[in-house]
Amino acid sequence: MIKTVYLSILLTLAATLAVAQNPTGPQPKRARTPEDYKPGTLKDLAAKAASNNSRGNKEETMLVDADISPTRIKATYAGLTRRLTEPKAELIRQWARLYAGALETYKPYEVEVLFDENGTKYWLTFTKTTLDSFWNSKWNHPTDLFVIRMGAVKTGDNWEPVFLVERFQGRDEHMRR
Repeated sequence: MIKTVYLSILLTLAATLAVAQNPTGPQPKRARTPEDYKPGTLKDLAAKAASNNSRGNKEETMLVDADISPTRIKATYAGLTRRLTEPKAELIRQWARLYAGALETYKPYEVEVLFDENGTKYWLTFTKTTLDSFWNSKWNHPTDLFVIRMGAVKTGDNWEPVFLVERFQGRDEHMRR
């Protein structure tokens, strides 16, 4: 009987020490890997209604979404680029302030590139560094783009999604950031 009590205490103590080795609090952030991006389409990402965790501003001109939905999509460069619009830049700043805690990580996103996915055009946001790598690749072929969704901005009466391209992989190429 006493051996059973000692054994129970010993097992409880060992389990407690083992659990204490794995804190359940905040963990250091790690870079997303290709496996973190689920296959999908821009159409599906754009169609997702704002989640309950979205935060809109008082004028209801932007929705900042906590669910970034890392997605691997395939699209083709549609021939246009433009400077990031101010409403989209503000949405990225607000998202970084609310969810990333590091605005400087998202500050370099300043160029939009038009892509075609199955006949529908989408503006995707790049950093200049990623865009330079893109121009040096076979950009006139369908490309795997690794995107995250920040939310949406209101343009007229419509909501336009804001997607960031974190990396890409062209045909017969290694992944590039």
